[in-house]
Amino acid sequence: MADYEALLNAEKKKHSPSPPSAPEVPFTPEKTEQIKKQTTHQFMNQSPEQSINQSTRRSLDQSMSHFFSSASNRVMDKPRGFYITEQLNQRIDEAVRYYQEKHHLKKVDRSIVVTTLLDNEVNWTEETLDLLLEKVIRQLTNRLTNR
Repeated sequence: MADYEALLNAEKKKHSPSPPSAPEVPFTPEKTEQIKKQTTHQFMNQSPEQSINQSTRRSLDQSMSHFFSSASNRVMDKPRGFYITEQLNQRIDEAVRYYQEKHHLKKVDRSIVVTTLLDNEVNWTEETLDLLLEKVIRQLTNRLTNR
């Protein structure tokens, strides 16, 4: 998991002011694959409890850190990608069509819909995050076991 934390730290450093240094070398597809394999190997050698506790703690730490560190409405300079289910993908598309057709908001796009849904402080309280814990663990388990 150290490689994953290194990736997160590298990402944080990109967005914080720092003195000029040597140019950062982007991860190649081979390096990304190597990191995935190492992470998978580390996951497979952990007990389920260790993996769940570590993943849950990291997820909560990241969410809370993000919530408390960036209270502005500034849009990120470059898009952030993440995996979603096919059903969620379809629901987002349907929401975009709904706003475009029923409310004549032609400029609404997926990013606006997702940002609006996520940009609600109630979603980021510890109580709300705890309510999602079982779903988070289920999603994590499904992804790590490729189901």
